[in-house]
Amino acid sequence: MKRILSLLCAVGLVGCSDPQLEQLDQALVEIRRSADAPAADVVKTLPAYQSLDYRYDDTRSPFLAAERVRSDEAPVEQQISPLAPTQQRTPEPLESFQLQTLRLVGTLRMGDQQVALIAPPEGDVVSVREGNYLGTNHGLIHHVSPQEIIIVERVFSPQRGWQERQITLTLEE
Repeated sequence: MKRILSLLCAVGLVGCSDPQLEQLDQALVEIRRSADAPAADVVKTLPAYQSLDYRYDDTRSPFLAAERVRSDEAPVEQQISPLAPTQQRTPEPLESFQLQTLRLVGTLRMGDQQVALIAPPEGDVVSVREGNYLGTNHGLIHHVSPQEIIIVERVFSPQRGWQERQITLTLEE
């Protein structure tokens, strides 16, 4: 046991002898000297930030199907159709939202009338009935049932004029 202990002490003392650290000292001196030199790459100043206004709010959404345009048909005037929406009425609050962003979250029966609860993207739940308008395409609520509401939208196409299309919003579980 004494032999092993004395052997370990001898090996430990050999490790404490004067090592040759001249190369390491020279490398450290060079690194310290180069740190005092000016940096080779100077960071350029950034140009001033210019904010841009988004001017395409009133254009067609790229996620909706585009109307097919046939070149052999002449454009139709907007005002000649009996389906053209009435411009005299005051817009309702849910008409400022795209129909795809509105969610049917519930229905209620108040007396003999069914009421639908619609959640816009931001804001509180809004109650609507048959005859109310919602969506940006003059959507008129045609029927409210316990599970869905049926909306008739009036859409203008340059080739076909004003047309009605039926949309159904179903209750989300």
